[in-house]
Amino acid sequence: MALTYTLVVQMQEARSSPLGETLQRARQARGITIEDAERATRIPRRYLEALEQENYSILPAPVYARGFLRSYSGYLGLDPTAILPLFPVGHVDEPKLEPLPEVKQPRTWSMSGVIAVAAVGALILLVIALYSVGREGGDGSGLLSQPAAVEESVPDVVVPPEGEAPLAEPGVAQALPDLAGRSLEEAVDVVEEAGAGYVVIGVSEGEVPVGQVVDQVPPPGTTIQPGDLVTLIVSR
Repeated sequence: MALTYTLVVQMQEARSSPLGETLQRARQARGITIEDAERATRIPRRYLEALEQENYSILPAPVYARGFLRSYSGYLGLDPTAILPLFPVGHVDEPKLEPLPEVKQPRTWSMSGVIAVAAVGALILLVIALYSVGREGGDGSGLLSQPAAVEESVPDVVVPPEGEAPLAEPGVAQALPDLAGRSLEEAVDVVEEAGAGYVVIGVSEGEVPVGQVVDQVPPPGTTIQPGDLVTLIVSR
C-alpha cells in the first residue's frame, strides 16, 4: 500500500511539477543514485543529469532525448505517457549537418601509360627531325647509322640500323639504371646489354660536356625487356 501511495503521489507531482524536479524527486524517493540509474538504463550520466537539471542544450536530437526520457521515467516508476508531455521539444534544435566538401578523384597515370606516351613522343620527334633534314640535305640516309665515338658534336637524332641491335635472352627483364651523367657510349652499351632499342636526341645544354647523357625515357628504375625502346637525350 505504501508503494502504491508513493507512485500516486509521484504521478500527481508529474502533472504539476517541472520535468527535472519530478525526475529528481522520484529518483531520490527510491534511494537511487545517478550512477545506479546509468548502469540500469545504460543512458550516459550527462544525459540523465541534463534531464533532471532541464539542461536541454546538451541533449541529442529530440527523437533520442524523448527515448531517454521514456526509459528513465519508466525506470523510476513514473508513467512515461504522463512525463513525455512535460518535455519541451521546441527547446531542442535538430542537429544541422554541414555539407561535405566535394572530393575530386585525382587523375593517376600508370607506369605503362607513361612509357607509352614517352615512346610516342620520341617517335614524333624522330619523324619531325627526319623530315626536316631530308628537305635540307637530300635523302637523310646518313642519320640511320651506328653512333660512333663522340668527338666534337652529337647529331640531333640517331637510331641504330635495323638488324644490328644486340639480341638478349628472350623474356629477361631488368631495371633501367640512371644513365644521366654517363657518356653516350656507356649509355648505349647499357641499353644494348638489356636487348632494348634506343633513340638518341641531341640538345644544347650549356656547360654540360658534349656527348653526355642529360636525361632518359623511361626514367631510372623502370623495368625494360628486350625489344623496348629507350630514348637518350644527349648534350651536343
